[in-house]
Amino acid sequence: MRVSHTPVRRRALWRDTTHPPLAVSRQTSRRVLYVAWAPFFSGAERALLLTIRALDKTRYTPFVVAGTEGEFASQIRAMGVPCQVIGLRQLDRRRPLGGVVSVASVLTAAVRHRVSLIHSNDMPSFQPGGYAARMLGIPAVTHVRFPDKASGYQWFFRPGFSLALFVSHALMMDALGEAPDVFDHRSAVLHDCVEPQETWSQAQVQQCRDELGLPRDAVVVAMAGQVAEVKGIWDFVSAAQILVARGSEALFAVLGDDLKTGGATRREMEARVEALGLSSRFKFLGFRRDAPRVVQAFDIIAVPSHVEPLGNATLEAMAVGRPVIGSRVGGIPEMVVDAETGLLVPPSSPTTLAEAIERLVHDPLLREQMSRAARARAGTAFGMRAHASALEAYYDNLCG
Repeated sequence: MRVSHTPVRRRALWRDTTHPPLAVSRQTSRRVLYVAWAPFFSGAERALLLTIRALDKTRYTPFVVAGTEGEFASQIRAMGVPCQVIGLRQLDRRRPLGGVVSVASVLTAAVRHRVSLIHSNDMPSFQPGGYAARMLGIPAVTHVRFPDKASGYQWFFRPGFSLALFVSHALMMDALGEAPDVFDHRSAVLHDCVEPQETWSQAQVQQCRDELGLPRDAVVVAMAGQVAEVKGIWDFVSAAQILVARGSEALFAVLGDDLKTGGATRREMEARVEALGLSSRFKFLGFRRDAPRVVQAFDIIAVPSHVEPLGNATLEAMAVGRPVIGSRVGGIPEMVVDAETGLLVPPSSPTTLAEAIERLVHDPLLREQMSRAARARAGTAFGMRAHASALEAYYDNLCG
């Protein structure tokens, strides 16, 4: 962990005289404005939902600015948290108006709610939040959820931040190697958390399988989450093809969709499966809000990602006691303990992936052992309260 423990005091560049600063006492909750670009609903948005849900509201009261109206904003409001939709834009010298309006809108929201800190959920969200925080002289926190090049980090973080929170050690080390001057001592790792789920009975599993159209007695291997090439979807299809050719009776499921492009990649995946003659062995289940619970209807979760800074699909599988076969990339090895809670395989290797799937398909005792270990690890290493407590400690340090 590389973070200074000296509270950050930022000189305000703009001061509002109509709304005096909110006095903070031991009995008063500080106010935090979360800024999330949220062009579609994915792991970053799911992670922020859980963070806000876990937050101790007697200490920190959340308000949210979202870049789009949609699933994320809807779920935030369903939690009873105020959410304002603003068309967020980065500053652009050629078209400066959109960026300036975004900063002004976030600034106005921060002043109206009299916040003590602005927390941007990812790099694309940071410029509006960062400049607003700079103008108000309050701390600016940013999450870093995906790798970039030095020029990208320098561009997104031009306003300057008080603290950068990385979702994995692997991602932080990559960023420090790529742009050490950008992050320096103002960086730390805060793994995302996962919501605990009730353990289903066998009857509940069978009922869910009936609703999903899955056979009760099949071993189901599933991918869950965003359907995108970077998630290794073609490796998953190729591994299924290999196993079917070997005579495996496993069934393959895809829980999720390509929300970024309106389902285009998912439709391409369905077409590839059909062209290979595998349609009878695949089930595409689409996007579901209850995905963290529905994962219990599967036996094995595959996460063959090519790039994965951390990954909610892995955490959600572990939380319900499902072994994960994941690529040895990014933050996946920080979640999956090889041969204990799941199996790790090289990325972009359908043959190795198929062998790992085959091993677990034919060994129910090993699956059960990994199931217990995965659930235990999810609760101890990625619990919601521990996550929120660590975040609140960073907030305390920054706000003084």
